[in-house]
Amino acid sequence: MKLIKYILSITAIVILTSCSSTAPQQVKFDSESYDWKKWDCYEYGYGGKYLLTIGYIPELFENGFYEGKLFLKDATAPIHIIYELKGVQHNWQWDEFRIVIDSDGTGRYWDFTNTDVGEEVMSKEHYECTSSDLEKFNQFMESIW
Repeated sequence: MKLIKYILSITAIVILTSCSSTAPQQVKFDSESYDWKKWDCYEYGYGGKYLLTIGYIPELFENGFYEGKLFLKDATAPIHIIYELKGVQHNWQWDEFRIVIDSDGTGRYWDFTNTDVGEEVMSKEHYECTSSDLEKFNQFMESIW
């Protein structure tokens, strides 16, 4: 039994470290449907409530940016945004707003409305974000133990 748990644990580590950032799902852009990479974000803290889903479409790349979508909880339509990977940070921008997700899943939201160019602004909100691959992996591991 210990050997089985050891093998499963090693396999889990290998799977976790080799996972892509998200599991693709279909999302509409213009009149086409595309696979996209997405993150679900929740209130920061244990058992936080769902707030938003954000992601990008790998096939729609132009001038260094990807087309993206932001689905806010209870909103009737998505917000069209642009995505850029900066180092290990996932960055989405639209109008005067930005959401950044760090490699550890910490998401932050900035509002640059009524600020000067280059002015430093503190993030207004913090999230816990996870990709669908990580959620599926966690559910799988919980079912084993």
